[in-house]
Amino acid sequence: MSNQMAYLRNVPAASTSSPSGWTPETKYIDKLFWSPHVPPDLKELFQPSKAITRSSQFINQHVHITGTFPSIKEQRKHVKIKKITDSNHPCCGAYGLFAAQTLQPKQLIIDYLGVVEYEDGYESTSDYVLKYGTDLSIDAGRCGNEARFCNDFRGCGPEPNVCFMNYLDENTNHIKVGIFVNGNRKIKKGDELLVTYGKSFWAKRGIDMSHQAHKKSS
Repeated sequence: MSNQMAYLRNVPAASTSSPSGWTPETKYIDKLFWSPHVPPDLKELFQPSKAITRSSQFINQHVHITGTFPSIKEQRKHVKIKKITDSNHPCCGAYGLFAAQTLQPKQLIIDYLGVVEYEDGYESTSDYVLKYGTDLSIDAGRCGNEARFCNDFRGCGPEPNVCFMNYLDENTNHIKVGIFVNGNRKIKKGDELLVTYGKSFWAKRGIDMSHQAHKKSS
């Protein structure tokens, strides 16, 4: 049995209903849930309960961008989960994440939510684990939000149009992970949001992606 199961029962569901296309066996949440195995002093650095001072070294290591950003409630308006019906799409029959409105260059689209795990505490078979910090990860396998539906660009497009980035929200002083528009191009309403999972993701699943490459947007 997963070592997560004992405390996943305590994960609070979102205060709003799950979106159309949501996977019913996965709990829909509107904020990160922290595993009890995360050391309290480490959690305080990412989600402080009081005023703290972080070292410049820590910020440089864990934060890509700082600013004020919309709430998760507002972020939800940016995206839509849709079933993929294109027979040429590698995820045909499954679901993807699409722009519900025109998205501006470098815009925060939506936070990546799930269970924050310490070291290797995440579910080893989960396809939804994202690095959060040096010893932290976010596992959206059993609970999460719309962001977990973002597909890899390989086989879908020439390059990813979105990327994962850690950001410091000055409204809350919390460090979060968000999906951002990649580079200086707008994303049109209706376009699928495509990220790169990284070649190591595929290598762990026995798939060789060494021939796949993409140019980085500035």
